[in-house]
Amino acid sequence: MKDRLIFPALLVILVVTIYFESAFFVIFLMLLLFRVLFLKNIRLLILLGLVGLGIFFRCQQLERNLKPVVPAFSSAIFAPDAYSVNGDVLSGEIQTGRQTVRFIYRLKSKSEQTKWLRQTEIIQAPVKIKKVTELKGPRNPGEFDFKKYAMHKNVHYSVELQQIGAGQLYQPVTLLEKINVLRIHIIQHLSRLPKWLNIHAQSLIVGYTASSNKDFLKILSVLGVIHLFSLSGLHVLILLTIIRKITSYLRIPLEWVNDVMLILLPCYGLLVGSKSGIWRAIVLAMVGIVLAKLNLSWSRLDVFSLTIIICVFIYPFAITEMGGQLSFLLSFAILYLYKEAHFLLTVFKMNLVSLPVICFYTYQFNWLTLLANILFVPLFTYVILPVTLISSLTVDWSIWSSFNQFFDKLYKFLDIVAADPNFTFVTGRFPAGIVVILIIVVLFYLESKTFWNKYLWQYSLIFGICLMMNKFPLFGSVSLIDVGQGDSILITTPLFRQTFLIDVAGKLSFPKPTWAQTTSSNQVETSIIPFLKSQGISKIDKIFVSHKDVDHIGNLGTILAKFPVKEVNFGVGLEHNQRIKQEIKQHPEVRFKNLRQGDVIDTGFIKWHVLWPKQASVGENGDSLTLLARIKNKNWLFPGDLDSAGEQAILKNHNFKVDYLKVGHHGSKTATSDTFLERVKPTIGFISSGVNNRYGHPNRETLSRLEKHQVRYFNTAEYGMITWYYFSYSNEEKITTFLKGDLVENNRTQK
Repeated sequence: MKDRLIFPALLVILVVTIYFESAFFVIFLMLLLFRVLFLKNIRLLILLGLVGLGIFFRCQQLERNLKPVVPAFSSAIFAPDAYSVNGDVLSGEIQTGRQTVRFIYRLKSKSEQTKWLRQTEIIQAPVKIKKVTELKGPRNPGEFDFKKYAMHKNVHYSVELQQIGAGQLYQPVTLLEKINVLRIHIIQHLSRLPKWLNIHAQSLIVGYTASSNKDFLKILSVLGVIHLFSLSGLHVLILLTIIRKITSYLRIPLEWVNDVMLILLPCYGLLVGSKSGIWRAIVLAMVGIVLAKLNLSWSRLDVFSLTIIICVFIYPFAITEMGGQLSFLLSFAILYLYKEAHFLLTVFKMNLVSLPVICFYTYQFNWLTLLANILFVPLFTYVILPVTLISSLTVDWSIWSSFNQFFDKLYKFLDIVAADPNFTFVTGRFPAGIVVILIIVVLFYLESKTFWNKYLWQYSLIFGICLMMNKFPLFGSVSLIDVGQGDSILITTPLFRQTFLIDVAGKLSFPKPTWAQTTSSNQVETSIIPFLKSQGISKIDKIFVSHKDVDHIGNLGTILAKFPVKEVNFGVGLEHNQRIKQEIKQHPEVRFKNLRQGDVIDTGFIKWHVLWPKQASVGENGDSLTLLARIKNKNWLFPGDLDSAGEQAILKNHNFKVDYLKVGHHGSKTATSDTFLERVKPTIGFISSGVNNRYGHPNRETLSRLEKHQVRYFNTAEYGMITWYYFSYSNEEKITTFLKGDLVENNRTQK
């Protein structure tokens, strides 16, 4: 049955994917079964049945173990590699008996912060719980699903701690706990190295990256070389080779070395945690040792297939995560490319293999990825890896400072390159089925000996069609992005897409002493930008800023830095606002234009009428830029945080009806008056507010007024992102939500 183990390996992958991800992959499972039946191999069919049943029961067992239990505890175990200090915030994961939970704690003083920063041992401390919250999933398309990520580690809840008492040194009991203590000591040992060597060593040797160094991984991810540091497991194989050469020189029998490796390799796997690439390398090495002991000669494909089966049985989620998928795919590609004489062609083909997966998860690729791999693969193999291994054993050598200076200059340059939007091509999200088809096609391409052939042509055609669908959609939309307590509305047109943003959200921050100030990803980088990129949006035609409040304008600078923007519009007078003046100064390439009542902007598919402000203002709620937009055959009204007095002033000068109303000021009772609703007669109202926000928005009075005037309303706090779709080729329209699906289609409410 040479080269037949690939079928059970594919079966394992498909069963896990169907069980935990999507029933859509049943199609590929049926194709696999038909292919195996066509072979008429009874032994293979029996093996397939046994492996299929085994992985199915493994998935069931894993699902039972992942049942969430509401945490209730009075003490917790704090491990230094599981938490981080960010200003006055202590957060991470803690152990409570057999349960792991996320936690957050507000540090009371600088001395308390210093105590936690200096903590190097595992401690157990009494705690007082303030609040328990179930981890939440994404609320917009394109957002990272942290709930799913945590669930894979059997973490389901987050607790806010009110108090942490004096801790005492925790004495490890189990083997796993003792290995974790060793891991922490290794991390502390490696932290004596200069910055970049420390990052390399901790990442490669123990699979750890401090929260303060996450930007390093982000740079590598953007450039497409992250697999070298966190996915490949290459250093495991190199270490084994070095050990075997040394022991051979010392005339230690290979059988003894292999016996020791069979014990040490799993321990090393436990040391680094659930890093898919390292576990793959460990299992591959162990399979090779066992086969050698049994005097069995298997093909490279069968060895790799058995490795996949074992790895997925150990950790089924490896195949559902980006890291595991890239690790297995690239390793599989190496089976075909290890004899490839042309290095450039090898790197090119490897990039084609990883590209669909990268586009599926990150919605973009970097034009310099191919060049980065050409330069970085030799640098990693012949410089970074040897230096890392040697320096980890000789942390006090002064020569490492010189290497650190080299890496410092290198990564500063790479940071500049990675941050340049001109090198990034936004693809949008590819459908999962298309990603699988692209991977199948490129695997056939790996076997071919020529550069340009039918497989590369097919790959290019499928990839190009996906790009066209994302870049030139047949529909337009109005999307209320769920940004919590704030506003950000995306409006697009069909085909030759134009893109407009009304407000960009933001988070209010309060003055803190220097030690307490936090550095974290702002809201726009976790919700708005991923959503825009998932839609294939790489530029913005216009941004309309309603007024000066942070929850509407706070993220403007980040958006201008991340996307080419043609024009920013705001109410007359807001150009004197300090934030706007700062953005005008920093972005001379962007046109900034003030608007006042009576202005009309015709962008082709959409006609915008400016209803307010009437005169120069300072940008308070009552001065909000208010827009009446004619989109397809519907009228939309976007009033920002305009109050009822502003509404009445507009009605004195205008007589209009609207189909859809963005309810003013997040549903506050100071807006959306009875008179206003009576005059404009909306059919549906859309509210943007945060879940359990401190202001109590939307107010019950406002909702009662909407109900009184028979206005259906939908709130982002309940539905997540809300989108109205319209189509260029028909009068069809529908309203759909991220959390609850379709709500209205052609004015008919969905059940």
